[in-house]
Amino acid sequence: MAREGREVRSGREKKRGMEAEVPALPPCPFRNFIRVLDSNNITPFANDATPAMDTIDNTDWDVVISGTGLPQSLLALSLSRSCKKILHVDRNDYYGGDEAALSLSEAEEWAKKHAGEASATYTNAILTQPDVQEGAGKLGFSRAYSLALAPHLIYARSSLLPAIVSSRTHSQLDFQAVGSWFTVTTEGYLTRLTRVPSGREDVFRDDSLDLRAKRSLMKFLRFVASYDGEDEQQRMQEMKDLPLAVALKDHFGMNSVTAVTPLLALALPTSVEVNTTAGFAVPKIARHLRSIGMFGPGFSAVLPKWGGLAEISQVACRACAVGGGVYVLSKGVESQTSGDGTVHLKLTGGEKVTTKWLAGTAGDLPLTLGSETQVSREYMTKGIYIVSSPLTSLFPHTSEGGVTPAGAVVWVDNPGPSIPGVRILVHSSESGECPAGQCVLYASVRGDFEVIDNAVNSLLESVLDQPRPSISWQMHYKHHVQVDNGTDPDSDKSTLVLPSLSIDIVLEDEVLEIVRVMWQKITGDSAESFMKFEAREGAEDEEAV
Repeated sequence: MAREGREVRSGREKKRGMEAEVPALPPCPFRNFIRVLDSNNITPFANDATPAMDTIDNTDWDVVISGTGLPQSLLALSLSRSCKKILHVDRNDYYGGDEAALSLSEAEEWAKKHAGEASATYTNAILTQPDVQEGAGKLGFSRAYSLALAPHLIYARSSLLPAIVSSRTHSQLDFQAVGSWFTVTTEGYLTRLTRVPSGREDVFRDDSLDLRAKRSLMKFLRFVASYDGEDEQQRMQEMKDLPLAVALKDHFGMNSVTAVTPLLALALPTSVEVNTTAGFAVPKIARHLRSIGMFGPGFSAVLPKWGGLAEISQVACRACAVGGGVYVLSKGVESQTSGDGTVHLKLTGGEKVTTKWLAGTAGDLPLTLGSETQVSREYMTKGIYIVSSPLTSLFPHTSEGGVTPAGAVVWVDNPGPSIPGVRILVHSSESGECPAGQCVLYASVRGDFEVIDNAVNSLLESVLDQPRPSISWQMHYKHHVQVDNGTDPDSDKSTLVLPSLSIDIVLEDEVLEIVRVMWQKITGDSAESFMKFEAREGAEDEEAV
């Protein structure tokens, strides 16, 4: 195998015809993103710190990381300055793992591979493409699309963003604003699209609420702003187990059902309304409100350009490679045995390596690892839709003179009490995920495929854009996660089980915190130095990679 692979064109070069960009978000200058893909087996990231090799068979490592999903890639990034010998493998032939972003042709192959119901992260994949020959509904070329399997919102107050900055990888990424939140409600045979108020002025301009409901809503929002403070602890304790609608009525005098739906849109629950408690909803709403204005007026969250979390994974992997890590795709860990502080691994293809530490999510570690306990799995039904319209009405400026966002969030309220609302992330072509004149919709619900199809159709019916938007391509699948991964990290001190990302659409801070704990186990360093790197020699304010 060759020592070096090749570095392909950057994301911007590949997305020809989509050069227009949203201005960088102050104060973080996310720009100059570099996309790297593998063409051979041994890493395309090879550098002078990486010894030339024809095989990895019978080699010894300090750390072997299995899988290039976001958790594993963040661990690789955190170890990139540790002077450890790191081997990073992935059974797939692409980076990103469960958070990968796919072109159209890659999505077609992926859907065939995941069409069954085997015990895997993704199952029941079905791809549908209407017969559209001409006009706005016609698809572009395959590489013009970068469709995220697990799109996530990243709130401005997420712990990941400062870690990206302190690790000096922010200069290789573009982050764009997720602007407005909307609700879609059904009234008889009509659907109505309503923008969720984002502040006091918006609340009082909302003509769907009467004056009493507006005052009650403002009273509730003031409580949310300080719900975790000492003065509000007693009231929070009293209402935390109540359904949100009941808590609003009993504690804030809000009798308007209309006011509940916008709050559900901010909380983004996965359960039905009656099971969405104030204890769940209040912290979620607070997270949204506290993030508004942190990077610019009028928006609270961002999305990574060119393919979501997969882009962060690739940048993190590249940083580790610059530090000497070796990357091998199409190669997973098949089995492992431990003894005397050494882990013996057998890889796909028969190579055998040894390491002091083995790390990965449960799905990327050998099935023989840990105790054989009953695994509890839950899933979310998801759909990706390419729409033949820019849906410009969903992307108003975040504020006067503010940026034009590349993302929007839609909560489609279901009239039936037994079906939860459908969450839809809408990404414009400025996200780099589709050609100009189109949008990508990511829908998810705890329900069946028909529920999300109906929700997407309701959204498109409620949008007044002309010509009427239509669906040019769609893919359904089920996204599973293990509630109990069946392994005990303490059963093998040399094996570190990273958490898979949740099936939710908001990136939680717990992932980075667990990565920090495992980084400390490997390095023995203090938490204060986690992800805090100095500029490399020869680089100025940003990494030269």
